Amino acid sequence: MKIDGRVVAMHKRAAPDDQFPEIVCEHRARQDSQKMELEGDTLPTLSQSVQRIAVIGDTGCRIRRSRVQDCNDPDAWPLKSIAAEIASRSPDLVIHVGDYLYRSAECPEPEKCGGSPFGDNFQTWSADWLDPADRLLKLAPFVFIRGNHENCGRGSKGWFRYFAPGFVPSDCPAVTEPWIASVNGLNLIAFDSSAGPAPQSSTELLNVYGKMARDLFANISGETWFLTHRPLWVNMHAFGELIDGDDTQRAAFSRAIPETVNLFLSGHIHAFQAIDLLDGPVQGISGNGGTQLDPMPTGVVTDVKVAGNLASVVANNGDFGFLMLTRQADSNWLMEAIDETGAARNRCRLVRRALSCE
Repeated sequence: MKIDGRVVAMHKRAAPDDQFPEIVCEHRARQDSQKMELEGDTLPTLSQSVQRIAVIGDTGCRIRRSRVQDCNDPDAWPLKSIAAEIASRSPDLVIHVGDYLYRSAECPEPEKCGGSPFGDNFQTWSADWLDPADRLLKLAPFVFIRGNHENCGRGSKGWFRYFAPGFVPSDCPAVTEPWIASVNGLNLIAFDSSAGPAPQSSTELLNVYGKMARDLFANISGETWFLTHRPLWVNMHAFGELIDGDDTQRAAFSRAIPETVNLFLSGHIHAFQAIDLLDGPVQGISGNGGTQLDPMPTGVVTDVKVAGNLASVVANNGDFGFLMLTRQADSNWLMEAIDETGAARNRCRLVRRALSCE
């Protein structure tokens, strides 16, 4: 490939096997690279002035036991139109907060998904993410977060083959080391909370999470967003229970979160929600990127208890869509929950750790 006019060699990242018949190659370029070309195609590079950040999560088409989504109906599984809507807004960066692979079983209803691939293989990754997101992948750089659908024994092979930082491991690790990207004065912490059954992450990793977080928080300054698939805070009544977030992550590091961390971004809950904790950061959830939705009311409520914390504002909607964060003056951010048609369903302003919503 060519980087800023210089020919560079790519390295083999993964060899073909029975589930993945293609070779995967990579090149680790400098963050300030201006122009990248591969076989005549221009690849997206990171802008030196990141102003528009799109957030999407939980994107695949669900085929599992009795929960079968109509993968052939673009209204029932609208990932392609959501990706096109994001692309139309020319984001400087896209964050995927995890859960790409949802076709875990053979399709039991041919009228909805007949002939669909399933399992952790090239065909399923192509159907659930690579093909419908193709245009967007060519337009903007991404930060990818590992979701619980990419944990060991589920979708880990494709995750490590295509999107995980570092090298492809010989054995699947339950948790991987977090990392930090700094873009235009904004720190993005990428954290792996994939291990464990839903809705909680693995309690066995409590001490590991705590040490990772302490090390991370000791080395950051300036505005910081924490990207983790499972949200620490949720306010949702569904499936006969109250879902209030991930106890493991809250216990591991919520008391140690510095003031510079003003926003947590997650998926896992198949809806949009934004929570403004009275004494803590804002929790944003964008898990409505295509997979079967969770029951979430639409509206804005105030003064709500969330996992023992008082939230001054909780904004939510249960429609398909994504989040768009646009930098305003003085490092404030406009946070818009946008549906697959391009309509803004919720509009909030993030000012440091305070959120105000329409």
